Amino acid sequence: MPTPQPCPAAERFAVLLQCVSQAVAKRTGWALTHLLIALIVSRLRTIKWRFARLAARIAAGTSKPRAPRENAAEQPRPAPPRDPLPRKFGWLRPLIPETVMFAGMLDGLLQDPEMVALMAAAPLAMRRPIRSICRMLGVRPPPMLAPPPRRRPAPRARPEKPPPDPYPKTRLGFHKGLPPLLPFIGRFADPPRKTG
Repeated sequence: MPTPQPCPAAERFAVLLQCVSQAVAKRTGWALTHLLIALIVSRLRTIKWRFARLAARIAAGTSKPRAPRENAAEQPRPAPPRDPLPRKFGWLRPLIPETVMFAGMLDGLLQDPEMVALMAAAPLAMRRPIRSICRMLGVRPPPMLAPPPRRRPAPRARPEKPPPDPYPKTRLGFHKGLPPLLPFIGRFADPPRKTG
């Protein structure tokens, strides 16, 4: 069985992530804490590892599309853990100005026909790593990796309001206005007289 040849676009993507990681690591002592640098480098390694694994599966022909989960809309999803890194679009560029040139390289790489074919082979699996690095560098991700539209939750049924009390009462329990007629008041009325 022939060994699958690595995709040049995947190799360029890995080299690009490595260059960004090196640029981040060089900012030690430049208004970036060691913790923030470690978090950024860890995120870049995760993106690189996920993409490389997906690209290897696609090259080997073992990549399978994800099957939709049964009753996914009915099952409540747990809240995702809070991301320690910023979520703003292009948040890495103000922190490390050198990453501006890497943003241009990423934009050109995403338009490469080999990269487009790679993403088209598994768009659901490629969505997370590609969109993550695009958000970091301020690059618009390809339309094929757009997230699905969010489903609006079904409107909640409003509880029926009880009918208003025809005889409202005060705080002390007395009826407001004239007291209501008692249903048994007719028992004490004079009986009708017989005529004839």
